[in-house]
Amino acid sequence: MNIQTKKQQCEFWDIVECTTQGNRPSMEDRSTLLYPFTSTSSVMLGVFDGHAGGQCSNYLAQTLPGELQKQTKQHPLKTQLPTHELLQDVFHSTDRQWLSQAKSKAIEDGSTALCVVLDGPELIVANCGDSRALLHQAGQTIALTRDHIPEDDDEKQRIIKLGGYVIGGRLQGKLGVSRAFGNIEFKECKYLISDPEVKEVSLHSDAEFLVVGCDGLFEQFTNDEIIGFIKNKISSNPLDVVVKDLVDEALDRGSNDNITVIVVKFNKAYSKLVKKSKKALSKSQKIFPVSKGSTLKTSGKNKIPGGSSSAKPMSLSEPNVSKIKKDNTLRTAGKHPISSSSLPMDPGSLFPSILPFSDKKSRKSGSKSPSPKNSCRNSLRSIDLPPEEKTKTHSGLKSSLFGRTLTKSS
Repeated sequence: MNIQTKKQQCEFWDIVECTTQGNRPSMEDRSTLLYPFTSTSSVMLGVFDGHAGGQCSNYLAQTLPGELQKQTKQHPLKTQLPTHELLQDVFHSTDRQWLSQAKSKAIEDGSTALCVVLDGPELIVANCGDSRALLHQAGQTIALTRDHIPEDDDEKQRIIKLGGYVIGGRLQGKLGVSRAFGNIEFKECKYLISDPEVKEVSLHSDAEFLVVGCDGLFEQFTNDEIIGFIKNKISSNPLDVVVKDLVDEALDRGSNDNITVIVVKFNKAYSKLVKKSKKALSKSQKIFPVSKGSTLKTSGKNKIPGGSSSAKPMSLSEPNVSKIKKDNTLRTAGKHPISSSSLPMDPGSLFPSILPFSDKKSRKSGSKSPSPKNSCRNSLRSIDLPPEEKTKTHSGLKSSLFGRTLTKSS
């Protein structure tokens, strides 16, 4: 099998991507690398696994990462990570844009999408479909995603409530994923959604490597097997050799799908960056301490966060003012006495608010592509759609040698 490898290095990490068409008649996987994403310590990785064709995955690789980068820069935060709401909005808007174009030619293509943004010690993952992201940290395998497949209990219940069904582990007996972009017929039935599941993680200085890949890899390995394979080889072999061997092993085990995998190996400079960030955070917490676990006791049922656990009970709804007389005066350094009745008795001014996945053996279900029969729609409107090769790319992206989008942003 022809296995293609691409490398990218910087001060903080080494990145290697490996892809192969495998035994499929065409390559429907696409991928994206944006570095820097918003700063020299930030990067975005994207894997898009197409089914029923490669047009949807190609569209996503050329539009979604660039739009996400643009929107994140317009709403800068402390860590420069996109917010959960921003990820939701970009995923939904990109899906709507693709569907509006796909309807014109009755294109039934669909694609999963997995985007990972790393900025310093902070990492955020947005997953829609059955691709996976794994982190090896502190000697442990940490699953950053869960598979969105029809046989998952939560996904199955959602589909059934909407009037759909799951047969043989497939949506309507045809589609092998429960969340994806495109796939017009299932979107019109509202059984298929493009909602990403978002997870945010703080990395430690002992983080070793990150793995992002499509199901063509994971259907032949458990999560622990993937991490163990890389761990056993990474100390004595170049990263590109390790990742290529991993893809070779997946093919030897019988993978018949396209395979795309990206591995990020964290360097010593990254470990120092994380330690520095943690130290700065710890220092700021000492200057501005916040007690998250303690509460202020009230006369009601609800507790007010931020108080001391040793504080004496005090009722806000029934303040004890029996000892205060209206004609009492407060002594001051001036000549004029101040009446206690002139002081504000606002409880709010006295108490300001202080805001403070199991690892199962992967399924071997083969293609996620739906059968052309038994569509839940009778027809599709036809409007003109430009040829795939003329799809406009985002201004910040460039075409890859391997039919993917592997870029360095400006």
